Amino acid sequence: MDAAISQAIAGIRCPFLDVFFSIFTALGEEFIIAAIIAVVYICFSKRVGEQALVTVMTASCITAGVKSAVRRLRPYAAGDVTRVEIDNALVSTMDLDADMSFPSGHATATSAFFGTLSLRFRRLAVILPCVLFTLLVMLSRLYFGVHYFTDVLTGLIIGTACAFGWQLVYSKWYGARLYVYAAIALLTLPLLFIPRTATHSMFQISAITLATAAGLFIEEKFIRFEDTSRWLHRLFRLLIVGGIAAAIFLPLEFLLPENEWLSFLKYFFTLFAAMTLAPFLYKILKI
Repeated sequence: MDAAISQAIAGIRCPFLDVFFSIFTALGEEFIIAAIIAVVYICFSKRVGEQALVTVMTASCITAGVKSAVRRLRPYAAGDVTRVEIDNALVSTMDLDADMSFPSGHATATSAFFGTLSLRFRRLAVILPCVLFTLLVMLSRLYFGVHYFTDVLTGLIIGTACAFGWQLVYSKWYGARLYVYAAIALLTLPLLFIPRTATHSMFQISAITLATAAGLFIEEKFIRFEDTSRWLHRLFRLLIVGGIAAAIFLPLEFLLPENEWLSFLKYFFTLFAAMTLAPFLYKILKI
């Protein structure tokens, strides 16, 4: 069934749809979702941004672990379809790990994020665009020949389940939420010592999850910055957090040799500093 669906969708390929679906694949990239969450958290609603963050990261941890353990070949690598070859700053189908098809990270992150928004706001004007956007991102991955139908379906299930799970935690056990997230983050560590699951993406996800868990704890216990409605303050906040992240990440990127544990430390320290130093400066500068 998977191969037949992939071949049917490949039959509708054309230059217009190449561009159309590349837009949705780009907007469904995990780093784009992460950037959107950062803007929400820093500039608009700390609570909504935090819930979206822990939801997407939890879902991404599950997906990264399953990907690394299953190692399913992508449709183009299995010979079921060809892939649409795109390689630019935002979208690339050329640098993917051929055996990391199941589940789809795009479907996971998108459904987790938009599922969170739908559950938080519960208005048709929010839910319908969220559903449509998620489905188009999923379809784009099939269109490009980089995922099977069951890959994106499983990603959707994981992301949606995490959205519902975290909505329950935030509504019923808000005070325990960061402890739950920290426990999930710690569970990623054993996977880094198992040869089959110790992939580059698993190291990245583990570092980011642990850093954000520690950062959220520090922020809540010692900093507690507040939301702002002033656009100039929002701009300054983005410049500050971006400057801190760049000041730490770029030197480490160029100076550290290629090594998974050093990469782990690079992502951990960058995210931890961004999530603690930036809010501290917001408080000091009163922005």
